[in-house]
Amino acid sequence: MIIANWKMNGSKELIKKWIELVSKDIEIKEGKECVFCPPSCYLDFAGSIIRKSNKQIKLGSQQLDSKLSDSLTGGINARMLADFDCEYVIIGHSEQRLYLNESNEMLSDKLKVAINKNLKPIFCIGESLQQKKDNQTKQILLEQLEVIPINLLDNCIIAYEPIWAIGTGENAELNYIEEIHTFIKKELKNKRKSKNFVSVVYGGSVNLDNYKQIYSSSKVDGLLIGGASLDSSAFTEIYNMS
Repeated sequence: MIIANWKMNGSKELIKKWIELVSKDIEIKEGKECVFCPPSCYLDFAGSIIRKSNKQIKLGSQQLDSKLSDSLTGGINARMLADFDCEYVIIGHSEQRLYLNESNEMLSDKLKVAINKNLKPIFCIGESLQQKKDNQTKQILLEQLEVIPINLLDNCIIAYEPIWAIGTGENAELNYIEEIHTFIKKELKNKRKSKNFVSVVYGGSVNLDNYKQIYSSSKVDGLLIGGASLDSSAFTEIYNMS
């Protein structure tokens, strides 16, 4: 699975050009999803272009509010995302945890409403630089994984994104990524009693210079790409060559 997270970037012109170019050059592989997550205001537009260009590109949202119906100005609920033909939604990204003060209870509610509307959550977890220095990484990840209701775990994709590597240009060493992914998968299998395979993808300044090494690991099931995904040729190369 290769996921493009455009964050707060884009325009109709850029999105149309990106989808058309990626649709033309990408070589979709069975069992390897290609997911595009534009800003929420462009979901409907992006969906219409995807339907015209390449239905194999999956649409995902960066945002979801936990209430299906409420007087929340500016909110977007799971019913709306389903109406846009979204199949995926990013939940728990560190930027939203930090800037929008998302609590564990709120994240758990988001997971429940997403899955209830047949949306596939991409649930983000990761440690800060200080937590890493204090050897708290695994404890922090355990606490974040506890947010996921046990009965919903098999419906989720886990995205490990070390906060200190997001948009900073700092890269985690491959042996560190493998250690953490192994830890997460062991936790999912043993302590969470997961019956099915749960994908664990990696994000954190993934780009053309490091994607081959990261994705070459059997411990990494996919990539969540931020800034590098804005370039259609870079994203296509990462998908096709990984």
